[in-house]
Order: sequence, then structure tokens, then C-alpha cells
Amino acid sequence: MTPTAVRYSVRVLELFRTLPGAGSLRGSPAGIATGESMALDRGAWVRFEARVATGRIVECRFQAWGCPHLLAAAALAAGRLVHDAAGQASRCDAASLALELDAPAEKMGRLLVVEDAWRALLSEAARVQ
Repeated sequence: MTPTAVRYSVRVLELFRTLPGAGSLRGSPAGIATGESMALDRGAWVRFEARVATGRIVECRFQAWGCPHLLAAAALAAGRLVHDAAGQASRCDAASLALELDAPAEKMGRLLVVEDAWRALLSEAARVQ
């Protein structure tokens, strides 16, 4: 029995090749919020860092380990957070990420890790203000 090949959408491939927002924030730790989640049994780990100033997320970066769908979803989520009010960021749930990335159903568990890290970041960002 041969494993089924995973199909990647054009959007996943584009984000995976460029990984916009990958890395960590530099400079003073003041005003930085973090959110992290993992499911090692699924091969998934995501950490977001956001710089919060005057109640807004002014910069967001991510570090992640996992499949191309997870990395692409983390890049999307980090990009959506910039300029949002801390605690009231744009919608970024696993279902909307899966839809935008045309991810297969078996990747939903990994996308939930991105959503959990994103929610943890927002919770901390609201306190950092």
C-alpha cells in the first residue's frame, strides 16, 4: 500500500516558499506578547510574538515546526494581526485558515494548533497594553 500524496494549493506553496513573518522579534522585550501551542503527536508547534504599542499590534512574527500547511497558516495568521487592536484581532480560526489554504481535512488538527497559539497571543497582548 502506498501513502496518498498530499496536494498543496498554490497559496500554501507561495507562503511556504517565502514564509513572511517567520523569525522572532528583535529589540527590547518590553511590550512584547507571546502565544504558543503544540501537539507533538501531530508534529506541530507554533509560537507567535507580537509587539504591542498604544493598544495595537505593530509587528508580529512566528516560529513554527510542522508541515507546509501549518507553516503557511502561521504566516497567514501573523500577517493578519499587524495593525489590529490588541485583544480584538481579525478572525483567524482553523476553519477559515483551512478554507483559504484549501487544506485537506486531515490537516485540521495542525491548524488548530495555529489557532490555539493565536488565541494565547491575543490573550497576552490584551494584558501587555
